Amino acid sequence: MIFEINERRVIPNWRDFKRTWQLGELNSSLRATNKPLNFNLERAVSDWKTNSNIGNAADLVNSAYVSGLKSSQDVLDAVEFIRANRDQASASLLDLANSFFAEEKSNSQKSLLELDIETVEEFKAFIDKKTLPKLIHKTRIKAHNEFNNPIVWVELARLHSIVGQEEKAEKAISVALNLAPDNRFVLRSATRLFIHNEKFDKALYFLKKSPRTKSDPWLTSAHIATSSIMGRFSTLINSGKSLVIGGNFSSYDLTELSSTLATLELKDGSFKKAKPFIEKATLDPNDNSLAQLEWLSKEDNRIIIDPQSFTNVINPFEAFALDHFQKGNWKEAFNNCLKWFLDIPYSKRPVQLGAYIVGSLLDDNETALFLLKAGMNANPFDPILLNNLTYYHVISNLMDEAIHYFNSLKNIDFHSLSDENKITVQATFGLVAFRSGQIDIGESFYEQSIRSAELLKNDHMRISAILNYTRELIIVKSPKKDHYIDLIDKMEIDDDFNDLITIRKKILGFSNDYHFVEHSDKQ
Repeated sequence: MIFEINERRVIPNWRDFKRTWQLGELNSSLRATNKPLNFNLERAVSDWKTNSNIGNAADLVNSAYVSGLKSSQDVLDAVEFIRANRDQASASLLDLANSFFAEEKSNSQKSLLELDIETVEEFKAFIDKKTLPKLIHKTRIKAHNEFNNPIVWVELARLHSIVGQEEKAEKAISVALNLAPDNRFVLRSATRLFIHNEKFDKALYFLKKSPRTKSDPWLTSAHIATSSIMGRFSTLINSGKSLVIGGNFSSYDLTELSSTLATLELKDGSFKKAKPFIEKATLDPNDNSLAQLEWLSKEDNRIIIDPQSFTNVINPFEAFALDHFQKGNWKEAFNNCLKWFLDIPYSKRPVQLGAYIVGSLLDDNETALFLLKAGMNANPFDPILLNNLTYYHVISNLMDEAIHYFNSLKNIDFHSLSDENKITVQATFGLVAFRSGQIDIGESFYEQSIRSAELLKNDHMRISAILNYTRELIIVKSPKKDHYIDLIDKMEIDDDFNDLITIRKKILGFSNDYHFVEHSDKQ
């Protein structure tokens, strides 16, 4: 399999409402500063300590919430008191106390997942439970019982999207958009769904339609990023820049917009103009902007980012996966891919990267196949997932299963693929031909993929194709194998391509094993 980290944009991540709210992405958009208000809690603390009852606990927690001074032990004690005496607390007070508890928990764990997993076995057990159909049924009933609640319809759309039910997901999100066309959560969720379904015009339509988009940095960012994917100039770029420099929003509210603007400036070739937006994005990043900054740092070595140093970012799995991958820390990278997938299970990027790591670098093809099949739930017709399923079935000598996915892969419109994806598919066609005994055809496809990568000046894909080709030449004992073994042995590989260095070592070891077997046979 040839893996390539494709171009990234700051598209909104889509989670359930509770986790999105806990992450702070739904707070009031107009916050002049990150600093807490000048608010004295001494009296409330004194009253609480003197008489620890529900009323004084409520006064302290409410005061702490308004002031932003949430982290003192007295406040946390009051929160625990309210939660322990829930029968005496109002629903709104209990919700407030629970939000403190969730925030404190997330600050200590840096993780807000629907399910926390520590091992591959736990991941497989979760996927195998097949609980989503039951959850979809339950949510559908709730949506019809609470027809005017847009949040439930958004969640129904998200669940349908996770299992690849595109039409049902769009019907549910349409109801939510009719009920709350200017709601940030609804609009950002709809944007992600339409982009996931490659209906970019629809995403832009609803963003343009809302008068809030121009004044809300979270929505402005989504508009600019969506336009960029489509190769269009966003009419909100200048107003977005004004929002960033205006001083009316917190750094957290501006982080996605700042990273989006930085990406545009770098794409236009201006590091000088990008730099202030990069600096703004790093002040208080969320998981999405941190991943974008990490990706940008690999595109431009003038950008220096250490994702591990941003200790306050919750759900940093994508940035951590990319960082560990770049450094050659395969196990850490793979574990973060699993959590990244569980965080946003409709996304194919954690599946693609995770399968490549565990299959090609950690030699666990079984887990690679399991992860790819899990990704197919939300992306049943994705050509690269079909390609990678074909690849790992072939490598595992499961040719019947491989041909099943290969036949689906042959039916795709090859010309609709990106140039990078064409190279990937060409190489896989070569692999299938080799393993089917059609050596000449296999050589032709591999050599074509190598030439295509050279024309694109994509060294990573070129070297990767050569490495895979060499392995197949060794297996069939082709006369060409010695040339290619010598080629990859002497080949200079960029230090940033730790994955290719690892794979080359495996193939050179593989060639030595084959040489030993051939020599023994001759004896």
